Amino acid sequence: MNYVRRRTVVLLSGGALIICAYIVSQTIGMKDASSPPPVWLTRTVAGFQFLHAPVLRPEKAPDGFPPIEITVNNGAQAGTLLFTPTTNPFSNGTAQFKPFIAEIDKASGTLIAYRRMATKGYLFQPQPEGYSYAKLEHVGVNGAGHDGVHYISNERLETLYSIRSGVEGGTTDTHEFVRSGVNTIMLISYRKRRQDLTALGGAADALVYDPVIVERSLDGETLWLWDGADHVPVYDAVAGPDVHLNVAPPAIVDHAHPNAISIVDSDHILLSLKHQDCVLKIQKSTGDVVWRMGGPASSCNEFTFVEDAMGGFSHQHSVRSLPNGNILLFDNGTLHPVQESRAVEYEINETDKTARLVWSYANGQFSHAQGSVERLQNGNTLIGWGFATRPFVSEVQPDGTPAFEANLPDGQIVYRVYQGPER
Repeated sequence: MNYVRRRTVVLLSGGALIICAYIVSQTIGMKDASSPPPVWLTRTVAGFQFLHAPVLRPEKAPDGFPPIEITVNNGAQAGTLLFTPTTNPFSNGTAQFKPFIAEIDKASGTLIAYRRMATKGYLFQPQPEGYSYAKLEHVGVNGAGHDGVHYISNERLETLYSIRSGVEGGTTDTHEFVRSGVNTIMLISYRKRRQDLTALGGAADALVYDPVIVERSLDGETLWLWDGADHVPVYDAVAGPDVHLNVAPPAIVDHAHPNAISIVDSDHILLSLKHQDCVLKIQKSTGDVVWRMGGPASSCNEFTFVEDAMGGFSHQHSVRSLPNGNILLFDNGTLHPVQESRAVEYEINETDKTARLVWSYANGQFSHAQGSVERLQNGNTLIGWGFATRPFVSEVQPDGTPAFEANLPDGQIVYRVYQGPER
């Protein structure tokens, strides 16, 4: 066989393997979160993301893109919406759509930009350069230990930077990506260690996931690192459907599940720990935890909740520090007596350790995972409903009147929704 023929066979064989891997990934996807696709398969598929070129100002939505129905549009902030639709891995019998990152015009619903994702996309959000988004490369168990890569792109979705955590022995988690400065970012990592959990009903050699926060420059230099193993004990995990302390290796104990970072000021940040029903305020210069604020199921809570019938939050997402010092978050409500998700704003008194509920919004939906909140320039609050889809996004005025709502088909999920600029 001559060289040209051998080379052709190799290319065709490689292409066939890629196609097979892609088909398998689309078939098995993440149907069983306790048995994710093999690492090699997910990374193989994700590695060929370049086969899906970005598309700007398309004439029509691509095949496999879920239809969007705008039901309310009255007084919404002008601009676009950025989100990452994908099919719920736990759904059966619902319409199957492909994963995308997508931007739509709020006024018309017109698709402005999209990129088909070979694996689930995360955190499609505006940046000074254009956009950023995350690509999943290794599916974690029940969302813990995801590993991937973050990208910053220009307005044409052409990659300018690819960013990993750089944490030795750690993952590059896809739950959060915060711009901490002109040339710096903060993100989350998971790191494994062994711990004797027999006192908690677990294994003597349990594999524990600890949260790590890292701040990096855009050129890859690590500037600051906070290791949760020194500050977040396993015994603070709440009893609930997502927390399993009694599993034996190779299963992982995800006792904290970090899912949000928010910058308070130059020396303080907030960290949301879903599996501890707790938000930490961390001082960067010392690494100390200044305080811990948790809902009624939390064992580490230091605060008294005032004027909140739920007594606080449960399995929260998207914690955000507001300019007035208040905290805005998406309360999934997983462990509340009535499971209803809501957006809540608390006024924080750090001296008296009180958290007063000053604003909330719910619409009867329950999302057991994901979800987001964002306070907009016009004073409205943008809410992404995570696993709930009718609507999947709401923009709500301060008096609770919906200014914008849009639906996705049942079975779709969106990790977060972000406001984009006018284009």
